[in-house]
Amino acid sequence: MIGIVATALIQSSSTVTSIIVGLVAGGLPVETAIPMVMGANIGTTVTNTLVSMGHARCKDEFRRAFTCATVHDFFNLIAVAIFLPLEMMFGLLDKISAWLVAPLMFDGSLSMKGLDFMGPLTKPVVSGTKDVLSVLPGNWGGAALIVLGIGLIFLSITLMGSLMRALMVGRAKEMLHKAIGRGPIHGIMSGTLVTILVQSSSTTTSLMVPLVGTNVLKVRDVYPFTLGANIGTCITALLAATAVTGSNAVFALQIALVHLTFNILATLLIFGIPFMRELPLKCAEMLGNAAAKSKLAVVATWVWYLSSCRL
Repeated sequence: MIGIVATALIQSSSTVTSIIVGLVAGGLPVETAIPMVMGANIGTTVTNTLVSMGHARCKDEFRRAFTCATVHDFFNLIAVAIFLPLEMMFGLLDKISAWLVAPLMFDGSLSMKGLDFMGPLTKPVVSGTKDVLSVLPGNWGGAALIVLGIGLIFLSITLMGSLMRALMVGRAKEMLHKAIGRGPIHGIMSGTLVTILVQSSSTTTSLMVPLVGTNVLKVRDVYPFTLGANIGTCITALLAATAVTGSNAVFALQIALVHLTFNILATLLIFGIPFMRELPLKCAEMLGNAAAKSKLAVVATWVWYLSSCRL
């Protein structure tokens, strides 16, 4: 629920997972952070639903747009419904990610100093900031450093997304539209690549909603693209993990790999099995048809989101 609410509020799963990486580096257990990462995947779908509201005037457009928006919701909900119980019972993602980072745990050391290429660049600023904030009484200096760090994450990801979105116009946008219609593999690869560039799965998946709403693309064509967006958004947490040093550095990388592993396994399992592949589509189509007939379906969706925030 923490992951859902945090992502729904700031509209960026990339930012939330980067913050989770920082929390794990600060001592939060990996097994506690794993459900937070799963929640971030669900919370990022709120943006799509908001975008689909722009088509509410036309019944057919709204049906298509709302279906496109909620197919992402249902895929992530099904993925969490499968993998959260497996994680709770067997520690599946914890064990897989621990195996992936095991080569870094040589000689009993958990340091990632050898992989830290960001440290030398940021060290002067970090040291200077610590010196300035150390004059504050008690623990206020540490608290101010945390707030400043989170604020810089927001700022850097927002600026990065804005700069990359400026590139996704004209010919680049036409190439994207052509790539999506070439089959599921191309769709997944396109979604992954574009999201890596834009650093926001909310942005890339929301771009598809108007195209489906105006019948330029079909929901079935866009579906693989949203799965690629889920995978591509993991790059931000991985980049954040490379900047971490110290005894918990390897655990920060581990939680970033948990995010990547979760999305890849969910894509392979749900999209790879034919009857499972159709489930998010069928659920989204049913909800889209219900929303077109009565706006109560939309109200019910937002009641669910609000009740999540309240919890």
